Amino acid sequence: MDNLVINIAEKNDIQDILEIYGYYILNSPATFEIDVPSINEFSARVLTIQKKYPYLTAKIDNKLTGFAYAAPLRTRKAYDYSCETTIYLHHEYLNKSIGSRLYTTLFDYIKKMNILNIYACITYANTESVFFHKKFGFQEVAHFHNCGYKHDTWHDILWLEKIIGNHTIPPATFINFNDLKL
Repeated sequence: MDNLVINIAEKNDIQDILEIYGYYILNSPATFEIDVPSINEFSARVLTIQKKYPYLTAKIDNKLTGFAYAAPLRTRKAYDYSCETTIYLHHEYLNKSIGSRLYTTLFDYIKKMNILNIYACITYANTESVFFHKKFGFQEVAHFHNCGYKHDTWHDILWLEKIIGNHTIPPATFINFNDLKL
């Protein structure tokens, strides 16, 4: 994919991001969200994440084909060294190395922020995502049973973890994404 471009999400990307995400809300248990949020609500979510973490887009010939971002694992300060990652690809652009390029770029930024632990929450039935994450070195650390009900089915979730740095005492200072020298 020589014409694939990974960038930091911009405000004018949000509608396309929501369209990709909306597809999964309506057609998949990949997200436990039931209703597609309004553009205003979704914009607020993206902008909130971008105050501290990277939110990336993948485009081919200016068509948004996927997105990935990091977000807080939990909100308390002690959790700054951990984050949760999310990735979605346009359903017509699966298995084209877009996800690998998005995650590689996202993890490079996460490392520069001095984050040490990356987590992903995945619906157990989403075997492609589980395999994708394990390919990136994630390991299963928790399996929750029947915790989400969507599309007339109970779904399990898995929590996966990837350690990307050494847990020194004291740790290197967490760097807000917006403060990185890119």
